[in-house]
Amino acid sequence: MNLIALLYEKILLRKIKKSPGKIPEHVTIVLSDTDISGRDGLSKLFSVILWYRKLGINIISIYVNLSSGGKNLSTNGISYPVEMLEPRLRRLPKDVGFEIYDNNGYLKKEHKGSSMHVYLFLGFGGKSEITNAVRSVLSDVSSQKIDPEDIDENEIESRLLVKHEPDMIIRAGGKNLSDFLIWQSVYSELYFTDVNWDKVRKIDMIRAIRDFQKRQRKFGK
Repeated sequence: MNLIALLYEKILLRKIKKSPGKIPEHVTIVLSDTDISGRDGLSKLFSVILWYRKLGINIISIYVNLSSGGKNLSTNGISYPVEMLEPRLRRLPKDVGFEIYDNNGYLKKEHKGSSMHVYLFLGFGGKSEITNAVRSVLSDVSSQKIDPEDIDENEIESRLLVKHEPDMIIRAGGKNLSDFLIWQSVYSELYFTDVNWDKVRKIDMIRAIRDFQKRQRKFGK
């Protein structure tokens, strides 16, 4: 990093820390399988988690879109299924909790933490999450555990996997929304980087947080 970029990074961090009340509580990062299977792609992801932890962000939800059916989740022929992602997450500070979900929405691995919490979804999107929640409601109606007239937004939300609404959604090198947390993200701020994940730097990720701080959130109004 050249001197000018390093100076700019320090300026951004100073401005962010001057407004701690405007730091997002929950940040979502949308990636493709080619992003994390590329050179240093996965290491960069865990670096971002650590950078955001230092800023005081408490929840990070990560969606990996399996556009290739998961075939791209490999480096030199070595795949990155859940069993290989878990050890990497466990290298994070012990106070960082995490949950890993597979492409069917099943919780495969988890670790209880006391500060930051990381959700990692491998190909399980928002449409499937809502569909499963509705099926769960209908099952309880069928077994007479709840009455149809008792079904409301709160009932459906209670059955979603992620109970927290993201304040900000970051998509590297993308220009479209993704099929992730589509119920929870209705009022989220969207941020699209102008560089692809393989070119993303620390300064790009902290610039996103600074951009969020300067926005006037309207929550759909």
